Amino acid sequence: MAMFRNYAQHVLSALWRRKSGALALVMTLTILLLFVQYNSVQHDDREHTLIQVKNVVIGHRTFQSIDSKANGSDKEAGGGGHSAVGAESDGVDGDNGQEPQRPPPPGIDTNRFMRNHNQDQHAFGVLKPPYNTGNSDKGPNGRAPFQGQRMFPETGDNRNSYAKPSPFSLSGVGNAISAFDNRANVPFRPAEGVGFYVGEQYSGMSSRPLYVPKQRLLHLDLKGAPPKVSYLKKLFPLLKQLGTTGLLIEYEDMFPYEGDLAPVAAKNHYSKEDVRNILQMSKENNLDVIPLIQTFGHAGFILKHRDFGHLREVPNIPQAFCPSNNESMMLIEDMIDQVVAMHPGIRWLHIGCDEVFQLGLCPKCMMRSMTQSRDDLFLSHVSRVASYVRERYNVIPIIWDDMLHHLTAEMLKHYNLGNLVEIMIWTYVQDVYRFIPHDVWAMYGEVFPYVWSASAFKGAFGETLSVPPVKPHLENNLAWLEVMSKEHGRFREFRGIALTGWQRYDHFATLCELLPAGIPSAALNMLTLSHGYYNETWMQKLYESLQCMKSPKYSTFVNLDVDPYLWDKMSWCFFPGLAFFKMTERLDGVRKSVLQFLQDETVKKAWLTEYNVRDRKSVV
Repeated sequence: MAMFRNYAQHVLSALWRRKSGALALVMTLTILLLFVQYNSVQHDDREHTLIQVKNVVIGHRTFQSIDSKANGSDKEAGGGGHSAVGAESDGVDGDNGQEPQRPPPPGIDTNRFMRNHNQDQHAFGVLKPPYNTGNSDKGPNGRAPFQGQRMFPETGDNRNSYAKPSPFSLSGVGNAISAFDNRANVPFRPAEGVGFYVGEQYSGMSSRPLYVPKQRLLHLDLKGAPPKVSYLKKLFPLLKQLGTTGLLIEYEDMFPYEGDLAPVAAKNHYSKEDVRNILQMSKENNLDVIPLIQTFGHAGFILKHRDFGHLREVPNIPQAFCPSNNESMMLIEDMIDQVVAMHPGIRWLHIGCDEVFQLGLCPKCMMRSMTQSRDDLFLSHVSRVASYVRERYNVIPIIWDDMLHHLTAEMLKHYNLGNLVEIMIWTYVQDVYRFIPHDVWAMYGEVFPYVWSASAFKGAFGETLSVPPVKPHLENNLAWLEVMSKEHGRFREFRGIALTGWQRYDHFATLCELLPAGIPSAALNMLTLSHGYYNETWMQKLYESLQCMKSPKYSTFVNLDVDPYLWDKMSWCFFPGLAFFKMTERLDGVRKSVLQFLQDETVKKAWLTEYNVRDRKSVV
């Protein structure tokens, strides 16, 4: 025992004399063990533990989703990249006001990077001046159905109260999908013939195929801030690459109206030559064009003028035509004649007819209401306009569906609406069945042989947003794929879907997300619709379409929880309008800095409170 104690004392004494070397050895071994353990846990988590498959029941539908803890789904949405925005937004050159040139990422050709960057700066001017903000077409409460029922979520803090928990766990799908997906090599197949099924559910867990709509329209809302024709020339090839088959073009006051309608055209409207160029570019990229004309509600761009004020249903509300005034129909026919003349060979014409809230209120309509209901007033006007389009031009009219939700099949059949129009069923929420329940689908199936659907890629989640949040739009489009896969059997043909992109909520409202700011959202959502699912198998298609750099940054899929606007992921891409898209990030940083300054000075500190301002007492 004594020998052991002597030996231990000798060893401890030696270690003490060499304590610095021994301490370094212990720390090195500790770090090595932690590194080995960390990698082991990461590998085990990816393969076994961290991917949980949950059954999420929504209505009568059961979805399977992926919950990936490894991708930080518990992080606060919107946190990605925002903390650095304020610092970056201050880095503006004081001489010319230009954004400092971003250094190229590691391993990237410097000359090519700077050349593309400089070209992008010169491509900033994508809108036709002037950028007036006095016009639009989505009411102040959004696109709400008849009797005030909302069809897309509230903005701000109340937004989530309108949607159930997401059945699509989008965070980390790109990283988690390879553990389950047995269809990673399935190529993209463009739609042929009627809509068809392709592949499996985007999570790869279900054997149930998804639906790919035949027609995939992108809505161009031109009012308020019409893009330059030169910008559209760059945009259309990108849309074709993403799987877009056509354009739903809403001119409003940007169309070159003539004659009695000349006052309707805004000062910065497109010329006839501009329209012909747009149509020619559409043809070159195999994009069918469907013009959209407002022929009932959302007619503020016409009825705001004194020349047409007498056609309002309510004298002090320039929103809806009076259907009992014959001059209303004469003006609508003139609009249709001029638009169709500029679009020879079109197959469909969208005639609007949504959100007609002012109805049956003028003296003439009230007289008719003695023998007819407000629904009769609506249906008779729609029937009259649709009959004109059919009989005069042999063109199929399309209308929005929200004013039909509460009607019966018998009433619609009485006005022969199923043979006159095709309806476009729209909602921008994730729970489609909440606003378009099963009994409405059954009624539509009984009346209409052909229908469309409509989702959104921008302009649906806030009247004053400058860039669209991508995740809620993606959830809406994925939900529509599910609904179309279930409901298409009710109809002779489910024509397709329109990916709408509203530029402002009402003709008299301010602008919201402009077209260049919505390109990343449009690309991701259109690829989802074109493939019929959402996962990383078409990741490279997305990056190639948006001209992203060859970099390790683009070896992983997007994460919409940490990068909700794709500001970070798309920072090294060169799609049309990139400079404008990047400016929205800087604008967000400045806005947050200003709000923080006001919070600090008026609440946290005592130098600029209401008391100081009111009594003019503060430190100079």
